[in-house]
Amino acid sequence: MHREGQNFLIAIEDKGPGLPDTELERIFDEFYRVDEARQRESGGHGLGLPIARRAVELHDGEISAHTGRKGLCVRMSFPVQAETSSSTLLRC
Repeated sequence: MHREGQNFLIAIEDKGPGLPDTELERIFDEFYRVDEARQRESGGHGLGLPIARRAVELHDGEISAHTGRKGLCVRMSFPVQAETSSSTLLRC
């Protein structure tokens, strides 16, 4: 995680084989699973990345995926919020 201009960037990369470019946009669709992952034994329902996308968007962020150096890389970008005074912060 690091700050770049007016955004915080988070990148997560796995060590798998990555994905073909044709699959990258679809992995954020609900219930979509790439061909190799459609077997029942591999688990999953195709909801993890769509839920992540919605959570990121609710925070005015963006999420994308590409094949990285070692596998699939998911990048999230969130805008830096204006400074808040300590009186407006929630306390537990």
